[in-house]
Amino acid sequence: MNSKGMGRSAPDSQAEAGRRTASPELKQYVGILRRRIWAVLTAFVIVVTLGTVHAFKATPMFLGQAKVLIEKQTPHVMDFEDVVELEVRDRNYYKTQEELLRSRTVLQKALEAPGMRELFEGDAGGTATSSLLSEIRRTVSALLGTPPARPPEPWQRLRTVISVEQMRNTHLLAISVENPDPARAARIANAVAGSFQRYHLERKLAVSNEAFAFLQDQTEEQQQKLIEAENTLQRFREQVKIVSLDVGDTGNPVLVRLRRLNAELTQAQLRRIALEAELKVVEEAVSADDEKLLSGNDSLLSLPQVRADPTVAAIRAGLVDAEKEAMALADTYGPDHPQLRAAEAKVDLLRSKLREALGQIASSLAPQLETLGGREQELHSQYETQNQLALELARHSLIYGRLQNEVARQRRLFDVLVERMREVDLTTGYTKTNVEVVEAAEIARLPIRPRKVRLVVTSVIMGLLLGIALAFFFEYMDDTIKTPEDLEDRVGVPVLGFVPAMNTKGTAAESFAHRGMVSALEPSSSVTEAYRNIRTSLFFSAPPEEARALVITSGGPGDGKTTTAANLALVIAQSGKRVLLVDADFRRPMLHNVFRIRSRTGVTTVLVGEASLEEAVRQPCNNGKPIDNLDVLIAGPKPPNPAELLDSERMRQLLEEARQKYDRVLVDTPPVLFVTDASILGAISDGVIMVVKSAKNTRSLATRAREQLEGVNARILGGILNDVRVSHLGYYYSDYYYHGYSRYYRDYDSAYYSGKGGDR
Repeated sequence: MNSKGMGRSAPDSQAEAGRRTASPELKQYVGILRRRIWAVLTAFVIVVTLGTVHAFKATPMFLGQAKVLIEKQTPHVMDFEDVVELEVRDRNYYKTQEELLRSRTVLQKALEAPGMRELFEGDAGGTATSSLLSEIRRTVSALLGTPPARPPEPWQRLRTVISVEQMRNTHLLAISVENPDPARAARIANAVAGSFQRYHLERKLAVSNEAFAFLQDQTEEQQQKLIEAENTLQRFREQVKIVSLDVGDTGNPVLVRLRRLNAELTQAQLRRIALEAELKVVEEAVSADDEKLLSGNDSLLSLPQVRADPTVAAIRAGLVDAEKEAMALADTYGPDHPQLRAAEAKVDLLRSKLREALGQIASSLAPQLETLGGREQELHSQYETQNQLALELARHSLIYGRLQNEVARQRRLFDVLVERMREVDLTTGYTKTNVEVVEAAEIARLPIRPRKVRLVVTSVIMGLLLGIALAFFFEYMDDTIKTPEDLEDRVGVPVLGFVPAMNTKGTAAESFAHRGMVSALEPSSSVTEAYRNIRTSLFFSAPPEEARALVITSGGPGDGKTTTAANLALVIAQSGKRVLLVDADFRRPMLHNVFRIRSRTGVTTVLVGEASLEEAVRQPCNNGKPIDNLDVLIAGPKPPNPAELLDSERMRQLLEEARQKYDRVLVDTPPVLFVTDASILGAISDGVIMVVKSAKNTRSLATRAREQLEGVNARILGGILNDVRVSHLGYYYSDYYYHGYSRYYRDYDSAYYSGKGGDR
């Protein structure tokens, strides 16, 4: 259960949750600005004042601007001008041109214009401010013993006053110069633009001259190569001593003879093969038997030699007739008939004559075949010799072709170089480049700076932003706890409530006593109402049966734990509960000063057994009247060993006895981070209430205090944020402001001091 919400109605809690989830970050940011308003206003006023003074006191500056057109290629009037063209890369081309325009070479050319160098020699190109700064630098260098810096050269001073920028989506470069003198600004811009154009023209001429010289050297070298190639071709011709080396020429003698020998050799081979076939047929016919002599008549008679021989033809005709006659007689007579035998004898005789005639033909074919074979061998030898000559001719022709091609190639290169050299010579006098001044700078009539309205508006914006940044920076550097949300969200301690800051008068002792008794002295004040809200939260978060003995402590001294303990005891007593307020701060007891109790009897006398609880307690008074339901047990004499005394069994018995007799027991202890007393009492009590002073305790301090108590298993019921400037909380910073806690500061407090209020 969240103790911070105790004492509020359910609708209020729901409204709070809705508002806190709506825009918590925006509320915190606006709250930071409200609390740091003086930092915001201070930064705002300083920046706006400085900006306004600068706007009205700054020297008017005039702009001189010249525009230069830069094409990626030189305008072409001839097809051969690419001889001196340079490769252009779109990506970095214009950036390179910008840097080139600001280079030493171009700027020194600009200083060659009449009257330009005088503007940037000595201190002529500077201002009073730059001269003063230079003098200061020289003085500091002399004091430090360092050698004085070398003064900048005129071209370096010129570079500081020009700016070059490519105009968006164009091929134009804008050369801008700002100067208090409008005529001087235009003059400088035009001088730089003109020098840039002259640089490109001179560069083009230089490239053309270099190209011409290079081409001239190459032409002379190529001419020598051509002459050498032609001489090599002629020497080869004289070496081979052949009129024609073209293998494709049909009239070449070597090739003609090779073709003729090939034809004759082919004819001889064919004749030899035919004679061999005829001789074989004839020889087979001669060696065949009588019955088969005429069986191959078709092949035999097809031979030219056989067919042309008249003897063979006559014998064959008679043989055919004799065979027919023998066959006819064989059909008529028997085998022994004289006529048949005479016919058969005639057939045999004719066959014998035919064999003799064929033998004579075979004898005549053999010498012819031998003669033809010799002719074939001779032709074959001649053919091989001529073929070697043809191959040699082919090799010579190949070499000859290569030499011819080399001569042609060298001649073409020579012609191209001569043509290019002539073209470059013609283009040298062409003065057009890819850079052109399209708009010269004119004398400005109105200054461009300072723009007073813009400067003032910019100062307002910058002052506001700087103030906001400083506010958040100071807030970031400020680690103190200022609101209940800081205590709950960043320290991890549930909030029982907060106590507004109290304004008291008188001496320090009177002021301290008044703050400790404010709940009794000023019942209608905002402080009293705050303690009553804390009482309500405490009742709901810690019922008496669970948390009767409570320890009140803080992280460090001066947080107001004694004042909180006294006032919390007073408001609980006012509700009808019996309360015992115990001062367990043996090192610096203060409750006896708050209630003005003059007694030597206290906690230490009870713990050592010199007095009982009933004898040691005192009832405080207010304006001479006892305060009902409230008893106070002061610290008593200072013991030598406070920690051992508080950690004794007698202390536990004292707390148990107080629990039996009172509804609530509040124990004031020393700071938890300085001594161990608070940790000891927190471990043996029913609960601990941490008091944190607003805008003083840091988050790390409060966190260490919480961890110290949790380390001894103390039960932390909640925290109280003390000495809060309610007016500084603001609606946008703390939800406590929205829920009406500030009305105690605004309404009840004013009503009390005006005398119109009462106890509410």
